[in-house]
Amino acid sequence: MSDTPQDQDLPPKPKAKKKPGFFARLLGTAAGETDITILIGPFIDGQGQDHAREIANVFSGTSGIFVQTINEAPVLTPEVNRSDLLPQACTQALGWLSQNDADLVIWGDVPPPGANLFLHFAAPPPVDEDPAGTISPFQSLNLPLGFDAAAFGPLVMSTALAAMHPDTDPKRQTCRNLIAPALEKSAEVMENIPREFTPRERASLFAMFANALASFGHLFPGVEVFNRAAQAYAEAIKGTLRSDSPTNWAYLQRNLGTVLQAVGERTDDIDTLTKAEEAYKAALEIFTFEATPFPWATTHNRTGEVLYRMDIKTDEVANLKKALGHYQSALKVLNKRAMPLLWSETLNNFAQAAQVLGRQTDNEDIVEKAVTACKQALSVRTSAKQPTLWAATQNNMGSALFLLGRMTGEDQHYEGALKAFMEARETYDKLGLTRMVEITDKNIAHAEQRLPEGAAESDAKNADMWWLEED
Repeated sequence: MSDTPQDQDLPPKPKAKKKPGFFARLLGTAAGETDITILIGPFIDGQGQDHAREIANVFSGTSGIFVQTINEAPVLTPEVNRSDLLPQACTQALGWLSQNDADLVIWGDVPPPGANLFLHFAAPPPVDEDPAGTISPFQSLNLPLGFDAAAFGPLVMSTALAAMHPDTDPKRQTCRNLIAPALEKSAEVMENIPREFTPRERASLFAMFANALASFGHLFPGVEVFNRAAQAYAEAIKGTLRSDSPTNWAYLQRNLGTVLQAVGERTDDIDTLTKAEEAYKAALEIFTFEATPFPWATTHNRTGEVLYRMDIKTDEVANLKKALGHYQSALKVLNKRAMPLLWSETLNNFAQAAQVLGRQTDNEDIVEKAVTACKQALSVRTSAKQPTLWAATQNNMGSALFLLGRMTGEDQHYEGALKAFMEARETYDKLGLTRMVEITDKNIAHAEQRLPEGAAESDAKNADMWWLEED
């Protein structure tokens, strides 16, 4: 489990927001605290005309969105090969974001023969998070030149909301207020795609619609939104050639995996989880430690989560061993300094899988590694800042220590388990999580009965049943 810093392709630390100037505030021309700021870069066609205004019109009059156009020569022009300059163009777009304290920049070009706008979306990356529906700055939404804002505007709006990662609760609430009607209208767009659209153009529409559904699927009850996202990703993958756009294809596979994972975890369906693993595996054929370390690492972590969940259903040791391998790969990139929350999450995941494998194989060393991983995770997860996560890891460590007690017969492990369970219970009680309080109460009772001053030992069957009572 490496803690070596890896700076390439990792989320930067957030910059302090600049306050709007006096005259901007006086005239009401600056974004408010709840407003989302969207920048529109220049979109120059072969005749030198800028089509940025067509895109800006999508957001015109929308409460909560402040739009600003950029008057700077773009890297992408009709005279250059866009694929060669995409990385430079992305860097330029991120520079615009930093210079203007914006939440999103929409940038791109009108490549020859000049029939389509290629819209790219870039935002400050989520800090220490791994959200579903990740929109890569290299993915594009391809729309016909002079597109009807009333017809395609909702899809542009949905994609913009999904691409950004607001850093304040008021801005996040603005996104939530706008997304439901935008998705509703986007669904109508997807049902009426013009027949003249090429497979590649259709794929770009489905990809962006899927990203929006995936990004906000957690806000809706059930799994219907995630299922619709999975269907849209499948359509996008059909129209995306791996050989032409390998990174784009890999992101589609990864994002397909995230929604299938969400459905599989909510429905406890092994077939869906298996499909999620297959999608992640496909993405990892493209993502590499050297070129794309962050998506490589987070995809490994998610693959481990799926395999661990599959083991619960199948009780296959092979899945646990593979899960541990994926977590260890993720920890080659995710580190405490740059991404403490993702690092601690991966360690907690490793500990869960390790203790189950240790129980199944009767291996004390593996269970001890689970305890060590929990202790490392608790160096980041604190009761003050992440009480729910802290309690979950305390409960996780308690179960690993309890297992060590059963393996060794040493009371010190039961004492450690009891302490961890009691601290988890106290936090769950403060948070009003009654179900977790009940589960932890049972864990406390089992630990107490193992100690000399406790009552009679619980029978082996109950102990095994307890093992499944995880958060």
